[in-house]
Amino acid sequence: MDLRSEVMLLKEIIDHCIKKAKESNKRSAAMIGTTSKPNNPPFVIGPLKESESVIGSSFIIKDPKYVREICQYADGLVDYFFIDVEAKQTHIDLLAEAKLYVKKSKMKTFKGNDITALACDLLVSEIVPDLRGKKVSIIGAGNIGSKVALKLVERGADVYITRRDNKGEIIASAINIMKTRFTAGTVYSETDPALSARNADVLIGLTQGYPVIDGGMVSSLASQALIIDGGVGTVTEEAIWCAKQSGLNIFRLDIRIAFPYVMESILSAEHFLHHIAGTSTVDGKTYVAGGIVGVKGDIVVDQIDSPKMIIGVADGKGGILQYYNSKVFEDEH
Repeated sequence: MDLRSEVMLLKEIIDHCIKKAKESNKRSAAMIGTTSKPNNPPFVIGPLKESESVIGSSFIIKDPKYVREICQYADGLVDYFFIDVEAKQTHIDLLAEAKLYVKKSKMKTFKGNDITALACDLLVSEIVPDLRGKKVSIIGAGNIGSKVALKLVERGADVYITRRDNKGEIIASAINIMKTRFTAGTVYSETDPALSARNADVLIGLTQGYPVIDGGMVSSLASQALIIDGGVGTVTEEAIWCAKQSGLNIFRLDIRIAFPYVMESILSAEHFLHHIAGTSTVDGKTYVAGGIVGVKGDIVVDQIDSPKMIIGVADGKGGILQYYNSKVFEDEH
């Protein structure tokens, strides 16, 4: 497909997103991310991402020219741009590129790898709610794999991470230092993927799309084990066949599991900082809300826009000198 055809297609996708958002009485967004996968095409259209209040078109790009085309067309048409700020390529800075062209729509940032790690954590916790005493094997402990390892060890699992280089021990040691001292699980570094997978209750492939999970690894898993293709393409055809023969499900990790939460959190932060947090002075009295640290004697309220409750009196050190037992604001004034 040539650039002209691709531009026409991305415009159709953005128009479709805007139409769906209007029909659903939601806000529209264009989401732009990139990838470190070496075999990814330069331009990929992802499925629409939808949350309680936003519908977004999504694009994975590896060439700055697509950022220009998306932003120039969608600016002023969509309510928001969501830009991935995690650096995954040396030759492209998505945020810097987007800033050149976005002048009318609001621009927000997110971290794509964090969303993938969160989606993996949520998927595992939904299928295996109690990980205490369980063995989790992560093949490919890069940025995402290390984040997933931290999340799952904090849930009580013993996590075995495997890398192609000698950094596994350092990563495992760092995570074990970061976890709370009461965490039951431990992170281990294992150089042999086959040993890492043996008797695992959860097996996760998080390489950059390289097929690293084979049939032998699947055959050695614990009964009713969960297999997740987190890097998309990390499971061989032989392994898929073996899993089906054993009655095991393989999940291709879909970040739509976590995207609604992330989008709503971003918009919640915007609302909080513009309507909840702040300082105001009325009739000589200073009011603070939303975590703003007031001086001693300032009145702490629930929100700076149309406050409904008095929380108490600031002590000047970030705490409350005197609580008012959440009395209704109108009753006090």
